[in-house]
Amino acid sequence: MFPVASGGLAPTMIPDLYSIFGKDVIMQFGGGIHAHPMGTAAGAAACRQALEASLEGVTLQEYAKSHKELEVALGKWLKK
Repeated sequence: MFPVASGGLAPTMIPDLYSIFGKDVIMQFGGGIHAHPMGTAAGAAACRQALEASLEGVTLQEYAKSHKELEVALGKWLKK
């Protein structure tokens, strides 16, 4: 049995979801992948990059400095 997070998820939410649920969770992204400004493949890459950052204990902002897909996702979903 796994908890499932779904509905309105974006790559920027991964650190909090990982913090709440740990590694044993299913995260279902729809619009958080397909609405990425660089396209679906980039959206999937951004989600993976956000997960990698979380697993490594690195902030998304720091990880995005060397990962373009995540950088663009932060620009879209972390409005200032």
